[in-house]
Amino acid sequence: MNILRQILERNIGNVLTEELALGIMLSVSGNSDEYINIADIPAEEYGDAVINVEFLKDCLDEIKPVHAQHWAETESYRHGIALNPNYEYMCNAEAQGRFMLFTVRVAGRLVGNCMMYLSKSTHTQKWVAEEDTIFILPEYRKGRLGIRLIRYVEDVLLNMGVTEIRVTVKEVNEVGRLLQHLGYDHTGNQLTKILQE
Repeated sequence: MNILRQILERNIGNVLTEELALGIMLSVSGNSDEYINIADIPAEEYGDAVINVEFLKDCLDEIKPVHAQHWAETESYRHGIALNPNYEYMCNAEAQGRFMLFTVRVAGRLVGNCMMYLSKSTHTQKWVAEEDTIFILPEYRKGRLGIRLIRYVEDVLLNMGVTEIRVTVKEVNEVGRLLQHLGYDHTGNQLTKILQE
């Protein structure tokens, strides 16, 4: 019952859509001790930057232009398809403890982010984090800020009981080499085909 109370408290004021109702049902169907609480995780300062976990619902207006720049830089293979994020879905997943937004701010400005979806593996029953986005604005990519962001994400997820992180690397950037340097293994290749009408 404790998990249901926590989820309902986080959703006070939200419209009870079918999607939100389904998410609540899925969240309470497991054991209450498995619920992941993303609140109260300490920030980390790195030079002028602050790396933190924030609620997407609280910084939607700031994330949208960063999302657009990320899309323009990394998604050229599908530029015929318009960027149209389902922020309602993300915010609902966040309210259920199944989505996390890691942010990078410099002088209060949002300059980067990492989004992760959290779930239990159906094969191992262990917590898995699946990357949706890792992005830092080009003018802030100097030094080791990207490495600090990735290490912060790893530390937070490890402390939460996550045992596996899955990341998709686009061919257009150098993130794959960086991740392999940080101990990530190349475990497969993702192929994409855009189906036209």
